[in-house]
Amino acid sequence: MPVPVNSASRILSLALLTLIVNSQGWSGLLLLTVPLGILYFQFPHHGRQILLLTRKLRWFFVSIVILYFWFYPGTDILPYLGRFSPTAEGINQAALRISSLLVVISYSGFLLLLTPRDDLVSGIQFLLSPLRFIGIDSQRFALRLGLVLSIVPQMTEQQHLPGEKKKIKNISALIDRAADMIKSASEQANNFELNDTVNIKQPSRLGSADILVPLFLLIWLICF
Repeated sequence: MPVPVNSASRILSLALLTLIVNSQGWSGLLLLTVPLGILYFQFPHHGRQILLLTRKLRWFFVSIVILYFWFYPGTDILPYLGRFSPTAEGINQAALRISSLLVVISYSGFLLLLTPRDDLVSGIQFLLSPLRFIGIDSQRFALRLGLVLSIVPQMTEQQHLPGEKKKIKNISALIDRAADMIKSASEQANNFELNDTVNIKQPSRLGSADILVPLFLLIWLICF
């Protein structure tokens, strides 16, 4: 979400938005897709990467359809099929849940693709800084989490490099690649720790949008 400049504000806004989406009906969800549509229009390349990522979740979406169509109580739309008939309420809920997931995945994807890794780590560290009062090193935790999160865009890009398409179709090759990248991110974090050179920059100064966007989402979450 590129409107707030401060990375901590972006992450907090995404967390609040995720909570909001889970409690919204179609009207609220439609409202949330308006800024999302603007993002897809402004950043078409990133949008294509996110769409490719969502395609890989198609079997998960199919499982949602099965669970809601035939196991959600309601009015049968094909009564002559008896207990094999999907319900009208189930169809509505399946479409709503899948749409909600697509909205959250899209916003998350734009956050990871539009936020530099260093800014992502600094934002996580800033939000987790209160943990130091209970003895948790928020800097090192943020570094590890930020490095792992940063591999998501890399995975999406590398799956479509020339000459790699056939290889990536093999699910085991894809899992191995993901494991290698996670291992690499962990090793980078360990190198920082061994050299005692963890130096996470502070998030940029808060602007009006950095305050107003999370505040608006918080009010929406509480009141609606």
